[in-house]
Amino acid sequence: MSARGSDGADVRPVIIVGAGPVGLGAALELARCGLRSILIERNERTSWHPKTRNFNTRTMEIARGWGREIYEELRQLDLPPNWKTPIRFMESVVGKQTGHIDSRGFAGAGPDLSPVSSVLSSQDMLEPVMLREIRRTGLVDLRFGHEVIEIVHGHEDDATSVEIKVRNRASGEVYVLTAPALVAADGAASFVRDFLQVPLDGPKKVAHFINCYFRADIEKHVGDNTGILLFFSNNHASGVFQPLDAKGRWLTQLQVAEEEWSTELFTPERCAERIRAGAGVPDLKVEVLSIGKWQMNAVVGRRLIAGRILLTGDAAHMFPPTGGLGANTGVQGMHNAIWKLALFLKGKAGRRLLQTYETERRPVARWVADQSYHNRQQVNKLGAISRGEVPADGMGPAEVLQASRRYGNHIGLELGTIYTSDAVIADGSKPPAVEDPYTDYIPSGHPGARAPHVWFDRQGDRLSTIDLIGPEFTLIAGPKGQGWKKVAEATGAKTGLALQCHIVGDGLVDVEGTFRDRFGIEDTGAALVRPDGFIAWRTQHMGPNAGADLGSALASILS
Repeated sequence: MSARGSDGADVRPVIIVGAGPVGLGAALELARCGLRSILIERNERTSWHPKTRNFNTRTMEIARGWGREIYEELRQLDLPPNWKTPIRFMESVVGKQTGHIDSRGFAGAGPDLSPVSSVLSSQDMLEPVMLREIRRTGLVDLRFGHEVIEIVHGHEDDATSVEIKVRNRASGEVYVLTAPALVAADGAASFVRDFLQVPLDGPKKVAHFINCYFRADIEKHVGDNTGILLFFSNNHASGVFQPLDAKGRWLTQLQVAEEEWSTELFTPERCAERIRAGAGVPDLKVEVLSIGKWQMNAVVGRRLIAGRILLTGDAAHMFPPTGGLGANTGVQGMHNAIWKLALFLKGKAGRRLLQTYETERRPVARWVADQSYHNRQQVNKLGAISRGEVPADGMGPAEVLQASRRYGNHIGLELGTIYTSDAVIADGSKPPAVEDPYTDYIPSGHPGARAPHVWFDRQGDRLSTIDLIGPEFTLIAGPKGQGWKKVAEATGAKTGLALQCHIVGDGLVDVEGTFRDRFGIEDTGAALVRPDGFIAWRTQHMGPNAGADLGSALASILS
């Protein structure tokens, strides 16, 4: 098969390194864009340890774009609602409760802001669902038990392809792969990032944790004190219990001194002792399933692109544990990158568009890392205060209130990101002002913002704006904007884009009458939505030069 299609597109499979949520998501996104991939994972299977356990609202919107089947399968993994809040501080599960945080954000943004709900489960359950969908696409060559051992070329600024050496870990065979691009999603200890010598900026080795996955009937002892995080602290143990299914599967994180940061020291027996102490039940039956370790960092790679290689997920950034923001930011960053890479490889966009992945996502990653680090420090202080201790640097009433409001409540961070880059055409407007961009979100059609959720009815089928977004670009016009259909058809033919067009009122009933206000356009206006669901360009009215204006906007974005 030729490496290039008749239109000049490079049709060779893209290489993905790493089969965690971000790498699996990259394979699904490439398939959504019609591109094949080769997925390389050094382990023999998907994760056997829970690690992350939250697919938040924005990530579930992305998953909905992979298909209703995978979306519904993921939804089935969710915790019962009464386990999604609050965060509790206690001496032990059966002991005195010293405080709590009403963390409503883990339950999701709600149907007024999004068509989806967040999912609280565990990585070892989420990944097999993603893998099943990958197999259904028929577009991914899965290579578990293989590892990259060398990047021959592809990281140079003028690279036109990537060449790597891969080892089959079972047979020892070493072989060469070439591809038009490589997506590195190989985690915190990324071989690709280290090979490229990309520095990580930010606080490192802030704290060290032993992470134990286990089965125990803690639910029986919790009673009505259910919650998403159960922090415990007593003379024998301190840490946090995290429910995974409300049916006996749990995760606990135990903070330890660096010299004790070892899975050899923290044997199953020692972990079980800590778990019993945290539960306050000396004879609790504990089955330890797996033990891991991790260190807290708040770092971001100094660059996210090297030639034809893109760093994503923990290979690009690592955050303190505040609501699964590491995995979710990784999936959302990957989502930003893949459509740009796809259009670039299809010959429909230039290198400048691809570069906006770094321009847009690195500042977001830095902000999330800083906010996560700050919030983690604040919740540690809240725990101390709840136990009657006084933090060394103090904490005023205003700080207590903010920390209580923020931890787990990050809808603003999930849905309120606004990009400023060459992939967005500014229109002179200002985004809505919010008190705290971490917690607060106001839907807006401002260029660079996520296209706001609006409920539609289409022949009895209830769907959202989110469901209209295509894998290239989508034009959504007001109820008197029928003329945009011809404009979109002509522009699509000229640019080679699969440009979709939807007219509100033409088969789409605006159920709650919110479209115009949320998108900020008049009846003949239109918004151009990027494949990642963000507004690229909008116009209040359909003027006499509508075709030229739309074409000019796309030409600028795709150059």
